[in-house]
Amino acid sequence: MDEFWTADETAFRSRAAAFFGGLSASGSGEAGRPLEEIWREASRPAAEDDAGGPSFGSRLSGRVSVLDEAARSDPKLGRGLLAWLESATPFDPAQHAACELGRLAGTASHVFAAATSAARERGYFSSILMNFRAVQERLARLMAESELARFGACRLCRLLERGDTISAGRETAGLEARAAALAADIRSVAAELLGPAWTESRLPDGDGPSVEERIRR
Repeated sequence: MDEFWTADETAFRSRAAAFFGGLSASGSGEAGRPLEEIWREASRPAAEDDAGGPSFGSRLSGRVSVLDEAARSDPKLGRGLLAWLESATPFDPAQHAACELGRLAGTASHVFAAATSAARERGYFSSILMNFRAVQERLARLMAESELARFGACRLCRLLERGDTISAGRETAGLEARAAALAADIRSVAAELLGPAWTESRLPDGDGPSVEERIRR
């Protein structure tokens, strides 16, 4: 995905990642600070950008970047920030789809990191036996799906920011379906490799089927 972002987007995402990393390290996440304050600080332009007109963080692609990095750090914080943003700023379906894809891409990356660590500890990467390979492939697919979600969000941002609402609208339904499928896969991988307790405590309610539903299937 790096090749699809502009230099400004790459720099902004790096600053957002550093901000949420610091927030996580300090333990002052969603429960400790108002969401509006977190959003304002995460979206703040670099000092050299202050005199350059509207901040990148106020654009749709900037918002998607903030949600992606927030959810990568803490999936529940990503969900909380999206809910706050949509209550403060009316979104059309295409804008919502872009933000939801960004948030889910970050959530998938969070789960991938935790699940990969758990799989490694259990020896899933030390063998090519069939039952081990299935886990390896699920993790690889989750990471690929997260990158496709980022690409879909990037496409919607490009279309909307240049005013091509017709093309964005045509793509939205398919991308909404992709988002729903990714949400289900995230929860399924988390339940399988990290357990129901981790899944229910770390992932937002409403992202894909519940752990019990996944087990019944």
